[in-house]
Amino acid sequence: MIRQITALILFVASMSISTAAEMPLKPVEGRAVWVDANSIPADDESMAVFVDSLAQANFNVLLSEVIRRGYTIYPSKLDEQDPKWKGYDPVASLVREAHKRGMEVHPWVWVFRQGYSQDNGPIFRAHPDWLAVNKWGETLSANGGLWVCPSIPAARDYLLSLFKELVSTYKVDGLHLDYVRFENQFPAPYCYNSTCRDKFKAEHGVDPLEIDSLSETQVTWHLWREDLVNTFVRQVNAEIRAINPDLKISAAVGSLPDSARESILQNWPHWVDNKWLDFVTPMAYTNSSDKFRKMLSAEKIAVGDRTIVMPGIGLHTHPTLELTLEQIGIARELSTNGATLFATAHLKPGLAQALASGPFPNKSEVPFRKPGERVKTLLESALEVFSSDPDRAASYLDDASSLLGYLVYLQTDVGYVQPSRPPIFIPETVLPMPTAEVVATASAPVIDGRLDDPVWASARSFGIIHTEMGNPAPVETEIRLAYDSTSLYIAYESKEPTMDRLKATVTKRDGPTFYDDSAEIFLDPWNKRHEYYQLAANTLGTQFDAKVNNAGVNLEWQSSAAKSEDGWTMEIAIPFSSLDVKRPAPGDIWAANFGRNRWVTREPQYLIWSVPYGSFHRPERFGSIVFK
Repeated sequence: MIRQITALILFVASMSISTAAEMPLKPVEGRAVWVDANSIPADDESMAVFVDSLAQANFNVLLSEVIRRGYTIYPSKLDEQDPKWKGYDPVASLVREAHKRGMEVHPWVWVFRQGYSQDNGPIFRAHPDWLAVNKWGETLSANGGLWVCPSIPAARDYLLSLFKELVSTYKVDGLHLDYVRFENQFPAPYCYNSTCRDKFKAEHGVDPLEIDSLSETQVTWHLWREDLVNTFVRQVNAEIRAINPDLKISAAVGSLPDSARESILQNWPHWVDNKWLDFVTPMAYTNSSDKFRKMLSAEKIAVGDRTIVMPGIGLHTHPTLELTLEQIGIARELSTNGATLFATAHLKPGLAQALASGPFPNKSEVPFRKPGERVKTLLESALEVFSSDPDRAASYLDDASSLLGYLVYLQTDVGYVQPSRPPIFIPETVLPMPTAEVVATASAPVIDGRLDDPVWASARSFGIIHTEMGNPAPVETEIRLAYDSTSLYIAYESKEPTMDRLKATVTKRDGPTFYDDSAEIFLDPWNKRHEYYQLAANTLGTQFDAKVNNAGVNLEWQSSAAKSEDGWTMEIAIPFSSLDVKRPAPGDIWAANFGRNRWVTREPQYLIWSVPYGSFHRPERFGSIVFK
């Protein structure tokens, strides 16, 4: 019977000529919004007004942030309540007001991130031994977070107890997991505390600190840590459903599945394959609708119709209301099952009205609740409007087809699905990391992009001869280095046979110049292969700089490019004082890498001096520069 219904849906849907984005009336659609804690009122009267404003926009799911930074916003017997809500129970009030208006409440809980730079939080004050540690012995992550080590049984048990207390105390409709991963940094540097290292060494005979990142043991170490997260999600699924089988479990996940596995050890398609989640909200935050479309396409390819996908739309990245409405339309066009807006703190004036008069003009049923009945609703709705509005009928059939695929997967006994191999490239042969000389000069070059200064004639040149994966570079690029008492000087000479296609679009400082034809430089003056500066300049002279992943760092440096018929040249001057280091002494060694981003081809090419076998942001694969 299911096959017959599926065939009917696909046949009728094939008759349509328009997209679901043009059909705003949706009888079944997830319309969620992340309700950040700072938006949650601290009294009943304000709560009623707040929830009513969300109901008027026809949202049907509130993902409310109730456990964050180690605190609860509600009175808990296990944890400390955030002082903002002392003497008040905002969760009880929120649930009451939302249910009055037909909206579901799924508490949004932080999982492994439980403290931050300004406040370790009560969990880590009580259990400092639970802190995750990176390979350099640091606990505070690059973006200011403190993380729970998921290999510690007591820590896992505590988090589960906290979540079980929450769903047992309140009549909530689900549980929404956030930060159910490791810290975001490539290559994933957490966790290397004694518990993780001792357990892994006992099982595999090697200390993780001694693993070659380009060996098969790195794959084993990756899977071992990934499994710590996977098994926690599995345990949440089992223990929360044991309390209430009707509770729906969801997670905020990385928008690109392969990148999520590689950089944050989050294998969320594996969770979907094993039915541990009822829906996912991939965080596809971007102000580019083309990029948004690509992210959603990757998500759908990864999980198909095996789960409900309600992509996250980043309101904080949108300059206009129209962009938000456009991305909701794209989500519909790609047959996702709804959308999730981030977040109430970024609801611009007029957006609620725009939603109610645009894509959300009607109340809509959530797709993950009784999906069989939702399929029936969609089929009946399609039949009702087929004669008068075949395009709308086709959009309902598309939705029904997607939801039916989910229902079929729920009813299929798949057993336990093993995780696939992570997308980690291990080369057969590893190229050595190169060394280059930096010549001393008494005459600083003029930074005009033309390499006619005497210093460049005496400096030794070296080539960027590989791509980021170790393949031969398709064009020639030569680098020269020099220094004096104040600055490091870098020259690029880049051959380019297709200068008419040169891409140079970024004009704003700290814009993504690496998405243009550009020079990209990585400097680690301390030679620790941990902290480093990133500088990139396009052929317009637009600059980007950062320290590790902190683009808020603005260095004082010069860059200038010049173009010719067969290529482009660039000169760069970086004062040592801007890097907060002294003038190097002869014989000093810095770790460094020099890249060229080439965008004249259909697919961009990333050319590099010292091959990282992946992202340029791999300081352990930087080469060395020696000051002569």
